[in-house]
Amino acid sequence: MLSSKIRERKEVLNKLWYAIEAYESEILEALFKDLGKPEAEALLHEIYPLKKEIQFAINNLRLWMGKRFVGTPFSMIGTRHYVKAEPKGQVLIISPWNFPVMLTLRPLIGALAAGNSVVVKPSEHTPHTSDVLKKLLGSVFDDDLVKVELGGPKVAASLTASPFNHICFTGGTNIGRLVMSAAAEHLCSITLELGGKSPVIVDKSANLKNLAIKVAWGKYLNAGQVCIAPDHLLVEDSIETAVVEKISGRITEMFGTNPIDSPDLGKIVNLNHFERILKLIKDAVKDGAKLHVPGGVLESGPDIGKISPCILTGCTNEMAIMKEEVFGPVLPVMTWKRKEEIVEIIDKNPHPLALYIFSKDKFLKRWFVDNTKAGTTAINEVVIQVANPDLPFGGIQTSGIGRSAGKASFDSFSNLRSFVVQISTLSALHLTFPPFKGRGLFISRLVRKWL
Repeated sequence: MLSSKIRERKEVLNKLWYAIEAYESEILEALFKDLGKPEAEALLHEIYPLKKEIQFAINNLRLWMGKRFVGTPFSMIGTRHYVKAEPKGQVLIISPWNFPVMLTLRPLIGALAAGNSVVVKPSEHTPHTSDVLKKLLGSVFDDDLVKVELGGPKVAASLTASPFNHICFTGGTNIGRLVMSAAAEHLCSITLELGGKSPVIVDKSANLKNLAIKVAWGKYLNAGQVCIAPDHLLVEDSIETAVVEKISGRITEMFGTNPIDSPDLGKIVNLNHFERILKLIKDAVKDGAKLHVPGGVLESGPDIGKISPCILTGCTNEMAIMKEEVFGPVLPVMTWKRKEEIVEIIDKNPHPLALYIFSKDKFLKRWFVDNTKAGTTAINEVVIQVANPDLPFGGIQTSGIGRSAGKASFDSFSNLRSFVVQISTLSALHLTFPPFKGRGLFISRLVRKWL
């Protein structure tokens, strides 16, 4: 029975991968239309991770679906204890626009591996990609297994008001609150992957070349529209100038002397986000920040929708850009002299989905970790923590609830049912049953001393 279920689920996952391969050219074209994503970036960050996730699930299905035996306490001799993962039932996945393929299909992999039926609601902000996803999934799955619903907020509100067994939402914190409220009406379990201010802590011991390479890549990937992108730098004041120079130089190396014209730089998803990011930059400059734009041209205009990779120094917590997730190709910088200042700054901001530390000082690295909280953390690296399916991915409080990727996704979409099974009539438990006098009282007093 278990072997047949494993075989069925592997077939489902393989069908999904074959469909992704079949629709690869359409996916790449749609991603370019919606987000201006270069082909290499789309392949590396939208499609290839899905193959790894599918292979990881297929290789581990037997272990995940099998009985997970746990120890038996001495007091329960005569019984066996285990946990079995069972499908939750019907699952709703609401996905975002920034990585519209990967962040739609990755949770789908976990939901299908766990044996659920799924309704998928991709983002209305990337319409070409959503249309391709509907075609892709409809080509291999019947609606009773995977159904795609297209539309905007009204469709999402209608779906979240329906009695699903689990809802997985990836998106902004404010919408996440609405999803959580709707799920509460049906006491539906949820996974929320939200946003947050993801700081990069840098002390004077850091390798600045390594810092510049990693931060410039992670920050300006997908035009900065990455939920775990470095949101802002918290730099020890004595090295601020050197850090800014190194990152500026790296921007030029990646995108050329005029980054705004680079084919490797994507565009902002729509006019609202384009204008929001520009306003954050201009308001920060008005409030005293200094703007650094390698190439000298900040934006291409709303028709094209590109904003050049740039850096803001002289930022303060009072600026609007430090009060909300940037989600664009601008890197605010704040400085510190005492390490305690870092904690004060982070505590004033929304909870980090990710936190990054660049340092060679063992003591400081440990102190930064011990005195901060975040969903994920990387030391002398950025972003790549999401690529390992063995690492549970998720946030804390306003940056998310629950965990995804690999086994964490499988478990999130499963009811982990606990079992206790009698395997022998030999048991001491009946000695603790009423009436509580004589032998029963003696046993209870003995147990109290034993515990």
